[in-house]
Amino acid sequence: MKEIVTIENVSFNYHNRAVFKDFNLSIQEGDFLCVLGESGSGKSTLLGLILGLLKPSLGSVKIFNETLSNNAFLRQKIGYIAQGNSLFSHLNALQNMTFCLNLQGINKQAAQKEAKALALKMGLDESLMDKFPNELSGGQAQRVGIIRGIIHRPELILLDEPFSALDSFNRKNLQDLIKEIHQNSHATFIMVTHDESEAQKLSTKTLEIKALK
Repeated sequence: MKEIVTIENVSFNYHNRAVFKDFNLSIQEGDFLCVLGESGSGKSTLLGLILGLLKPSLGSVKIFNETLSNNAFLRQKIGYIAQGNSLFSHLNALQNMTFCLNLQGINKQAAQKEAKALALKMGLDESLMDKFPNELSGGQAQRVGIIRGIIHRPELILLDEPFSALDSFNRKNLQDLIKEIHQNSHATFIMVTHDESEAQKLSTKTLEIKALK
């Protein structure tokens, strides 16, 4: 099976505090890995290392067997879905959803057609396309964020507590949507969560991170 993420002997310090020391992780194609742990244990730091936003002090992080730094082609193969409302406030819902396709130079009409098809599948009415983030409910905004993160069909999708700000109804609906997306694609998912029941529902593998002492 193809290895998507390879972390070897990684050490990382934050404000002189060791977050990871000699950390190793291998994630295979099609995995849905849920990363569990208490606040401050390093869950979001792990995503930052995988995304190339943080640099390890020792060791290596490889995505698709390559180093991510300054590799625009590799970055196009990654999707990221953050917690809460992470939408661009100056863009409406449709513009947010098509953002990644626009960066790739996809025709505007084709990008909008793809976004609207995904929006319909996720229960977003076309009347919401012109709405700005502050005019959307929490559930609507998170759906837009999910579409923005998957619209370019990434091979690796990272999710950082994507449902934490939602009520139980929207949380369950979006969990079901994410599970369906995973089951219908070959994409690899890595999701940070503090919710063990959520991890059991979605994951094929789990990893618990504990803060170093």
